[in-house]
Amino acid sequence: MAKKEIGFNEAVKGIEEILRNIEEGEPDIDRLSADVKRAAELIKICRSRLRETEEKIDGIIKELRS
Repeated sequence: MAKKEIGFNEAVKGIEEILRNIEEGEPDIDRLSADVKRAAELIKICRSRLRETEEKIDGIIKELRS
């Protein structure tokens, strides 16, 4: 079964949820490592989406200039 691709907004919400869980009290030490790993994956997704969007916008601007 293929993994569902996560969108930018969904990734940001996931990061916010992980941060909220950590900030609201003592984190579950057994889950902390997994949460940090998941947050890192979500950050990579956000960076990738931002990079893709920047490239698309740059392409559109180049087309308008020609």
